[in-house]
Amino acid sequence: MEGFIVGKRDQFVLEVICKVNSGKMRREEACVLLKVSARTLRRYLRSYSHKGIAFVRHGNRNRAPFNKHSEKLKHDVQDFMKKDYFDFNMSHAMDKIREQTGVNLKYSTFRRWCQEIGQVKLAHYKRRSKPRYRRERMSQAGLMIQMDGSPHMWFGDRSSCLIAAIDDATSEIVGAEFFDTETTFGCLKVLKEVVLHKGVMQILYVDKAGIYGGIKRQGFSQVGRAIEEIGAQIIFAHSPEAKGRIERLFKTLQDRLIPEMRINKIRTMTQANEYVKKVYIPHQHNPRFSVQPHNTAPAWKPLAPNLKLDEVFCVKEFRVAARDHTIGFRADTYIIAEQLKYSIHKQRIEIRIQSDGSWRAYFAGRPLLLAKIQKVKKAVA
Repeated sequence: MEGFIVGKRDQFVLEVICKVNSGKMRREEACVLLKVSARTLRRYLRSYSHKGIAFVRHGNRNRAPFNKHSEKLKHDVQDFMKKDYFDFNMSHAMDKIREQTGVNLKYSTFRRWCQEIGQVKLAHYKRRSKPRYRRERMSQAGLMIQMDGSPHMWFGDRSSCLIAAIDDATSEIVGAEFFDTETTFGCLKVLKEVVLHKGVMQILYVDKAGIYGGIKRQGFSQVGRAIEEIGAQIIFAHSPEAKGRIERLFKTLQDRLIPEMRINKIRTMTQANEYVKKVYIPHQHNPRFSVQPHNTAPAWKPLAPNLKLDEVFCVKEFRVAARDHTIGFRADTYIIAEQLKYSIHKQRIEIRIQSDGSWRAYFAGRPLLLAKIQKVKKAVA
């Protein structure tokens, strides 16, 4: 189809639908991966049988909703809220605005407009909780990996954080390491080892912590960016119970791993990491607690040949080149020390920072040589 561009989300939907259509994936698993209902999944399959890959393109794409309100009305309503009705509740303010504008807004639209300007009063009642249902394991190893961190008094006389990853289908620990706290570099290091030894998972299932790109980071994090670069997807759990497998893992480890390290006289983090990776996980935990998946064919994907793990599982920041081809980084100024054929003024320079603090600049995917500009000291009066 001419002019038809398929995005990453559409590619993922198409891949899942093809597997379901060919019988390689169960419909229950597809609903979890796509975060859709069984009815929507049936509609996808029906559209796929009639239209082929074109079913992923929604018929209303690039069309404005027929009931969309004008931007002028939106700004007028927001001005009313900021100037006159800032201390009104939602229903009271809607009544007043309806009297002045004559427009009958939907509550959800009105609340969204108020949220954009920070004019939403919290309700003083508690809603009844929604029913929760048991989710079955994924059918293949590597289809979904649950990951989280657990701060605890694991060894010695101070608290540390164990970042672990567990396979949802087999309950096998595929990665674990102790750190001082749950940091971005710690999560990236554990994920790097998982990809290095196992392959690329289909789904990474995590909570809504900012480190994974939850609400606090407004959808962006270095972990989420790295997962997207290797071709996987992130799904956020809406409650601790939703990722119960990793939560129960930490309870088991606190019950079994701590006394094991005590009788082995482990007191330092180096000793603890070596013991967990080389002794406890491969010889005690996984043989005891791992189970056979429903489908023995693994779902791990190979890493793309053009990707390098060190260039993916690092922290990436961006700086804009000034007119004199300088950038600022860590309170210092650097000049591009290369002969450029064309000016890259206002272009974004990528800074890749490793866990040991080392970093390097890149432009258009290739390394860029920088030279530090010495600061001029002020003369002493």
